Amino acid sequence: MAAPYLYRVGPHVPMATAVDTWQPFTLRTLDASGDQVRPGTTADGLDVDRLFPVSGPIEISDVRAGDRVGIGIADIRCAPVGHVWTRPGLGFGNPGWFDVRELKIQPPLVLDGAGLELPYRVHAGTLGVLPAALAPARTLGPYGGNVDIPELGPRSMLWVSAAVDGGGVFAGDVHAAIGDAEVCGTGVETSAELDLVAVRGDWQAVNPAVMTEDKIWLLGIGTTFEDALSVVLPEVTVALAAELNVPESQAYLLSSLMLDIRPCQVVNPLTSVAVSLRGDLDKCLVPPQAHRLFHQFLESTVKGH
Repeated sequence: MAAPYLYRVGPHVPMATAVDTWQPFTLRTLDASGDQVRPGTTADGLDVDRLFPVSGPIEISDVRAGDRVGIGIADIRCAPVGHVWTRPGLGFGNPGWFDVRELKIQPPLVLDGAGLELPYRVHAGTLGVLPAALAPARTLGPYGGNVDIPELGPRSMLWVSAAVDGGGVFAGDVHAAIGDAEVCGTGVETSAELDLVAVRGDWQAVNPAVMTEDKIWLLGIGTTFEDALSVVLPEVTVALAAELNVPESQAYLLSSLMLDIRPCQVVNPLTSVAVSLRGDLDKCLVPPQAHRLFHQFLESTVKGH
């Protein structure tokens, strides 16, 4: 789908086109540098105004402000080459370096010229719907955005809260591989095509959620790792208390024994943290309707192929 590239997202950004819920659509994305970074690129040669483009937004005709929106990723096809890079001011503890490294993307591996083999784990670093206030495309919130969770690959679904009628789905920042926390500021950045579908839910939630065939994660967002964790833990505690029929104080104790916690990225002004539960208790983190819609999405991807 020929959607424009955006560098800021917000409630008054015009929709590129409209689709119905359950109607598949494809977004074509540039890499996080705007396809600028290559070996030999210099800091002076980088146009910072072209950094971090996203593609969209796509109006979902049945969605209204306040709805829960599930964005399913049916497939991601990325370019055969990607780049990991950093620049002054980007990354965790960067003393001022600008550097680039090129890698070949040959699923099921990503190959480095020095012989390093990384598992191919393609995912959308950025996915969401338009926020209530104008913001840089590289930030994040209850609407999704630059969440950087590696589980957001093919046959996954991101649940977010719509701030405007139509939602306005956008995507970008695709990675072929990444490590926890994205410490240099990038993964294996690559241009890509994403096959997507959006569905509508009718429950309320504070935090984004990611569903895969293996596990469910809630995303906490804050100015620090601790802040992000404190945002998401109350939702986990309430869900666990309801599932086990125990007081929230008891669920809080049990969560300390069963939590899985993953820093997604710590390199932007807002940090993202993914939280889940062990022993199949992660299923309680989203309502039954989410499970039903997710399995319907998975069935549709099988039929589509």
